[in-house]
Amino acid sequence: MSIRVVLASVLLSGWLYGGASDVNVRDLGARGDGKTDDTAAFLQAVKKAHASWGQVLVPKGTYCISKPIELNNLVLRGPEGAAWPADVTAMPTIVPVHRDGPAFHVLAGGALRGIGISYHWESKPEGEGPTAVLISGIGAYISNVRIRYPWNGIMTDGKANVGRLNIENVFIVSPRNVGVRVTGTWDVPRLNNIEVWNAGPVKRGLEKGIGFLLGKNDLIRMTDCFVFGMHAGFQFEDKIEGCDIEGGTWGVLNGCSTDYCGQSVVVKGVHTLSISGGSFWTHQESLLVEGEGSRVRVSSAELKSNGAPCVLIRGGDHTVITGCTISRPMKAFHVPAVRLEAGNIILNGNRIVSRQNGVELAASVESAVLTGNMISCSGTAIVRAEKASGDILIENNLCRHLETKE
Repeated sequence: MSIRVVLASVLLSGWLYGGASDVNVRDLGARGDGKTDDTAAFLQAVKKAHASWGQVLVPKGTYCISKPIELNNLVLRGPEGAAWPADVTAMPTIVPVHRDGPAFHVLAGGALRGIGISYHWESKPEGEGPTAVLISGIGAYISNVRIRYPWNGIMTDGKANVGRLNIENVFIVSPRNVGVRVTGTWDVPRLNNIEVWNAGPVKRGLEKGIGFLLGKNDLIRMTDCFVFGMHAGFQFEDKIEGCDIEGGTWGVLNGCSTDYCGQSVVVKGVHTLSISGGSFWTHQESLLVEGEGSRVRVSSAELKSNGAPCVLIRGGDHTVITGCTISRPMKAFHVPAVRLEAGNIILNGNRIVSRQNGVELAASVESAVLTGNMISCSGTAIVRAEKASGDILIENNLCRHLETKE
């Protein structure tokens, strides 16, 4: 092999795998001491990495920035394998001191990996606060990221096509507004192993905050995502305030869960959803379907609520719930486990437990099939409105009286 060929191979290897082409922010003057404004070093690193086809490397430290850092067809990353959900600071931390834009703006082909973002609020934010990571392009990749105390965690801009979006291994602590908002994906975005955890340090009730806000998405795949302590866990809307893009989500939720939320899954508008597995524990509705045209299928999940019907269907084209545990255990609230008010509904093979009535069907239900369910309740197992005019089939359900205990 000639020297020229060997040299070309070495240069190509360096271009493909980083090496000398990567740019370290420390080499450009970033201090990482949590006091110095390191914005200039980050912006210079981004510029140099673009010119050399490299990556921006951020060693462990605390870096203050005062302007958004734009990642266009560029990777900015900390050490791989950093403990992204840990309470200790095992990764480099970015502290945004500005409030007029995101910490990072990720455009087409941009990636943010192995980075922590932490907001320090001197006073409670008023009005609309900033977004930690704003996404405005196709093929963005966010992984192994921790975001603490943002107004909004990760959001698509609601204007651009953000297809092929990939977000995984993200831990968002106490967002004030929205944890993750995704709309405008043509096609197949993927959200995996994302936690939105509202556990302080700022105490507030459950009347505000959405874990995942989903709009227009084509075949979104959500797996192992979890929400704790937000008003709504997973909320689907076809018209999101502030977004130009409108339309419903078509997609799947596998193994997703909520705990200590106001509501778990809220469907507003025309969406096509398949929900498999997971535990959805809430104070109000575990599943709420409103509006017209939605198609919702839920299987093998645990749905549990305290002060409202666990399942409340007020609209939609059809809702199918099979093989689920539906539990409304608190005696103090006089509501059933399941309340059906509209649409075409199938309840099959579920275990339903209630301290009041089991299932209530309003007169406005278009059609319903209730078969093969095991219903244990302190009230009446199935209550059907006297003036119901829809097509209703109720058969082969095992109904048991549940003794009321103080």
